[in-house]
Amino acid sequence: MMFEQKNLIVVFIVLILQFNSITTFDDATDALVSLNFEDNLDGKFSSFSKMNTHLSRQTNVDVTSSRTISSAQFDRLVDFKNDYPYYTLKIHFKRGAIQDYVMTSIPMCLVLQTQFRYTVSLYVNENGYIVSAQMTTGNSTCNLSNMNEIEKKAEYNYKVTMRFQLNEVGPQPDTQRFLEKLKRQQEAKLNAQEADNRPFVLKYWKYIVPVVVIMVLQSAFTQDAGGSGGGGGGGGQ
Repeated sequence: MMFEQKNLIVVFIVLILQFNSITTFDDATDALVSLNFEDNLDGKFSSFSKMNTHLSRQTNVDVTSSRTISSAQFDRLVDFKNDYPYYTLKIHFKRGAIQDYVMTSIPMCLVLQTQFRYTVSLYVNENGYIVSAQMTTGNSTCNLSNMNEIEKKAEYNYKVTMRFQLNEVGPQPDTQRFLEKLKRQQEAKLNAQEADNRPFVLKYWKYIVPVVVIMVLQSAFTQDAGGSGGGGGGGGQ
């Protein structure tokens, strides 16, 4: 009987810890995040899409563009003598008090070959913080001979798909950039803590409840064990 009680206590503790872990993870990944997409056409960054979405695992989201690329602008980009051979994407994000941005680049010709159809993967850590981004077009090499075969249009629309990759490291930023981002993240957390005026119990109930439950169960178990021992001694007399 005592062995079964110990097993029940262990199972109960494990369930509490799992619930705590799941709840904490959900709080980080189910939060609303604001995204602002910018690219560097003609050598300067400008926004082409803004959206609010929830962090979710490997769910594709179509990015709705607020502008198009004109035929004249597209033709200028096709000219490989331009000064901007790389297409760079900058994604600003804001979640609560945390705000920052990540960047990713690929050769401009890859984007032109697909007529601005590409996929952006945003890598999110366990705290719901976007740590890096990666852009892919489905083709890995630039074929200059195919550029003349691209269908001419009056304007070209963005066809961008975005997806979150949770708990994955993804492509790493350079060290200086990472340190700056870490500093901003810590400052944002401190500001969030200072702005949180909730009572102590409401802020840390997830950590208090398991401790209280364990103490209550241990107390009950000790009393049961003491009572059983006392009864056995009386029978011997």
